[in-house]
Amino acid sequence: MTHATTCPNADTQEKPLLKPYARDPQVENHLAENPRHTVMLLLQGAVDKAGLAKVCHQSGAWVEKGFHLGRLTTIVDALRDRLQFTQDTPLAYDLEELYKYVDQCVQEAVYEKDTFYLDAALEILTELRDAWVEMLVSVGELQLDEQ
Repeated sequence: MTHATTCPNADTQEKPLLKPYARDPQVENHLAENPRHTVMLLLQGAVDKAGLAKVCHQSGAWVEKGFHLGRLTTIVDALRDRLQFTQDTPLAYDLEELYKYVDQCVQEAVYEKDTFYLDAALEILTELRDAWVEMLVSVGELQLDEQ
């Protein structure tokens, strides 16, 4: 059986879940040209996913919590992948350690009965995001009304 036989009109049906994830070449070009904005968006995404995981934990939505923790891990990995380790970038080594700790907290958060580890990860990510935004504002790459 082919896909077309089992799902009539599969090509014409709206896919609402995927719509927000549609690729936009203009946005991708802008982010490629502005890697600092990419990091800011990743940090914001990490804060958002950690917050959603906490809400799910508090409401007992364990599957959804796991989904958000998984996405959070992916975002932290993407942040780590963007680090450039050179003699001229000592901050990269400190960020690597912070990201490693956040990742360990996320792994512990999977099974924790309270939200101690999740709160720790959320606090670190929020502080990093806020510092990153402050840096972008101070160098004139971000206006506060853009957020």
